[in-house]
Amino acid sequence: MRADVSWSGKLLSRPLALLAMAALCVAGSCAVLYDGNIDVLPPLHLTIVVHNEEDTGASGGAKLLIPDYNGDQSLLRHFTEAMRAFAGMAASHGARINFGSDWTFSEGVARFDPSFYTDLEAMGHEVDAHAHESHRLYEEVRGEIADAGGSPTSVASGLNEDEIQERLAYFDRLGGSFRILWGVALPGHGAGECTAAFVWRPARGDWTVHDPEGDYIYIGHGELVNGLGAIRRAVAARRGDRVNTCAVFVSVREFKAAEGAPGINDARWTAPTDSAFYWENRVAWWDHFLGEIDEMVAAGDVVYASLTEVAAAFEAREDELVFGASAVPRSDAPLRTRNLRAGYPLE
Repeated sequence: MRADVSWSGKLLSRPLALLAMAALCVAGSCAVLYDGNIDVLPPLHLTIVVHNEEDTGASGGAKLLIPDYNGDQSLLRHFTEAMRAFAGMAASHGARINFGSDWTFSEGVARFDPSFYTDLEAMGHEVDAHAHESHRLYEEVRGEIADAGGSPTSVASGLNEDEIQERLAYFDRLGGSFRILWGVALPGHGAGECTAAFVWRPARGDWTVHDPEGDYIYIGHGELVNGLGAIRRAVAARRGDRVNTCAVFVSVREFKAAEGAPGINDARWTAPTDSAFYWENRVAWWDHFLGEIDEMVAAGDVVYASLTEVAAAFEAREDELVFGASAVPRSDAPLRTRNLRAGYPLE
């Protein structure tokens, strides 16, 4: 194992990693350090991840299933206001969001709502570059976040599995802009995606194998299912020799405006007010869901944490952790199917 640890692109000694971890703790919630007590399992670190996708395809044409974030002011402002409400609700539970943003959303923020990213960050959330479906590379997407007023993390949020080694070589050339990886995916989030619920350093050649000298930290998201059953299974599967992790996931476009909302002229992004896709109902669903998870937080089984906090917790314990040689677990069904089976309202 490493005698030193890298965090946010810098090498930190173990004592400094502990201090960095303490500095990341925000009132009401932080990624906690395991004290080594074998009679008490370490908590499950749970992160809310939000993604938006670019609304322009590689050929330059519009993507039919993505809102026109950078061209329609009313539409962009609807979604940023819905996200502010969602982020405020999550913060009221002490939960942490990693908001993975592609370039067209950031362009829309810069043009139409330039305080959006700073508002999210002020609530204790983080903004990451998300580019696995983009025809722009991560560093450019990260720059768009900064241009829109955000402070992008060193997280690369979402990577295609068949491109992972190519992406690691690309990140090598960037001088530390990216150090934390999340959400290695298959096309269309099909069956067979990695569902590991722990943290490791991906090896060159086989990213699913831990390399103690690796330059990057991968944070597994577990089942990635928005349901209490998945959270309970992750809690039950915790191990004392790992940093245990889990994520729940939502897309910006799930928070639709009301039918007939002023300025929203594209009916694809509106819904009846009794629909699960109407933004207030979606926020209310998550409020109830997090309220149930809060009971696990109070019991010490779960701690809300951002991805940066999880990485710091990993670095602080890295010398003590065990990494097996068995294959990582993989999903038995596509992401949408898994969530529908769990009762998450997607129809």
